Amino acid sequence: MNSPLTSDPARETAHLEKLRAQLSTDIEVMQQKEASLKEYEQRLRLLVEHAHHSPPVEPASRFNVAHGPDSQAALDAEWDKYNRAHALLEAARRGLTDDRLALKERMDLLVLREEQVARREAWVKAREPEIAAFDAAKAARSVVKPTFASAPFLAARNLFRGHS
Repeated sequence: MNSPLTSDPARETAHLEKLRAQLSTDIEVMQQKEASLKEYEQRLRLLVEHAHHSPPVEPASRFNVAHGPDSQAALDAEWDKYNRAHALLEAARRGLTDDRLALKERMDLLVLREEQVARREAWVKAREPEIAAFDAAKAARSVVKPTFASAPFLAARNLFRGHS
């Protein structure tokens, strides 16, 4: 049965599945980036720890370290990137949860609707023989009209009631 009621939820389900797949790939990419950032942070921490334990070489090289890729500002920038990626990941997770709940609610409504339709179909199927018998009896009554020759009292009663 291909009615708008069944095709619309199917199309919506397919669309939600496509969005779920996109979110899953986005989440995987963000998790890879998060792992990469953690690895980078670990290397930076090791470098900072090494810099604290080794004696300062000269002021010029210290200036380069303070403003180079291993500086605190670079570490802070990487943490900011990590925090933004984490926030995006959480937003995507919440959106996916909301979509999953909405889909479950929609499916529950569809199940209820199917049960209602099944009950109505069963009721109609049970009543069809009664309706057919009623129609047959009505047809049989309308075919045989009493006349004064066959049933004079019924014909007279019908005549006085206004039936032909």
